[in-house]
Amino acid sequence: MRLSVAATRHPGETRAILKDENDTVLEVRLFRGTPESAEGALLRGRVVGTLAAARAVLVDVGGAAPGLLPLAEWPGAPEELTEGRAVAVGIERPARAEKGPRLTGRIRLATPRLIFSPFRAGVSVSHRLAAEDVRRLSAWAQSGAAEGEGWVARGAAAAFPAAVLDRDRERLRHRWAEARAAAAAGGPPACLVPAPDPFAEWLAEMAAEVASVAVSGGVLNHAARGVLVERVPLLASLGDPFAEEGGEEALEEALSPLVALPGGGRISLEPTRAFLAVDVDSGGDTAPEAARAVNDAAVDRLVRELRLRNVGGAVVVDAIPEARKGPTEAQRKRLPERLRAAAAGDPRIQVNGMTQLGHLELVRARRGLSLHDVVLGDTLGEGAAAAETTALAMLRDWVADARLGTPAHPQVNPAVAGWLSGPGRGAAAEAETMAGQKLSWRIAGDRA
Repeated sequence: MRLSVAATRHPGETRAILKDENDTVLEVRLFRGTPESAEGALLRGRVVGTLAAARAVLVDVGGAAPGLLPLAEWPGAPEELTEGRAVAVGIERPARAEKGPRLTGRIRLATPRLIFSPFRAGVSVSHRLAAEDVRRLSAWAQSGAAEGEGWVARGAAAAFPAAVLDRDRERLRHRWAEARAAAAAGGPPACLVPAPDPFAEWLAEMAAEVASVAVSGGVLNHAARGVLVERVPLLASLGDPFAEEGGEEALEEALSPLVALPGGGRISLEPTRAFLAVDVDSGGDTAPEAARAVNDAAVDRLVRELRLRNVGGAVVVDAIPEARKGPTEAQRKRLPERLRAAAAGDPRIQVNGMTQLGHLELVRARRGLSLHDVVLGDTLGEGAAAAETTALAMLRDWVADARLGTPAHPQVNPAVAGWLSGPGRGAAAEAETMAGQKLSWRIAGDRA
């Protein structure tokens, strides 16, 4: 498959869209967050409590809420996690709403070409690569792996000679040795290794299939040079590649809870704190053959929607019963099989089957936050994430107006003002750099 990427850097955010050779939108991504709080950051934390029922400990990593470290994600003995102990942990899932980050002690460090796992032995190569590249990179990784080390050669590795990969390998080993020593030395919570640039990480996962990349200058400065060089030329644009490729419309579609199905019917996708609930609606036709057609269309479309929205975690689909008495045995067998076939190209999906109540259950491995979580945070669209989304929209508009010579003096609500003055200081500074002038705002309700 030949893929195309278009991405634009705005203050505090990179917007990216991925299309296939038929111009079909596969993914829409918004990359936010600081290197100290994003997925993949390596932190020094301190154990501050135990959740026996959840088989986890709470770790202070310097945020508003402690992170959750499951005992299963600790490479040593659980008894080591005594209160007050300093630990080296990685962010597996960033903080969201009022929840702290989900943490892991099974550290992974990465460059655009390699992933190093000091606690998971073994060698693997990106499944996206050609067989010849897989054999060559597997031999390279196995020949230099020390006992107990785990190495993954990513899609981008195929474009580079062994000498470059050797340097990456030693760099990652050195980075881990320094971080481990800093964690053992103790001290307050701190970021030991910033998270890799999320846009570059996204590109690295599919580098072998990307045929064209168009980016705004800010994206090119922040990432991508070390991912696709020698394989795909990067087109730097002074415009807005994301918008030019239909990204704004695709983003609106990806945030809509309702999806119309061909031939009638629809599905609704409703995120909850525990799972994504998907309801299948026949549109009023209650005939068994209509229910079957809508269920099949819903399963086929769901796989695309999960990727488009970067959904991770549990998904529960409330399928339409195909008989008056409820789901038929044929339905219980057919729908999971159809879903597995539709999901054959997405290795993140695991189909669990269908329950007695007619609920089709699956799990999609998490990689970062879903679009819904990025834009709205919790299910009500309130709190820090929603304030961040509003603030970033204001910054985009302000920069556009400033470039036209008509900068506004925006009015913002207290939550947005608090974000701009706190976590969003970097985004505000980036906006000032892009606009070439200072930003000021008024809080709604304040007298001029």
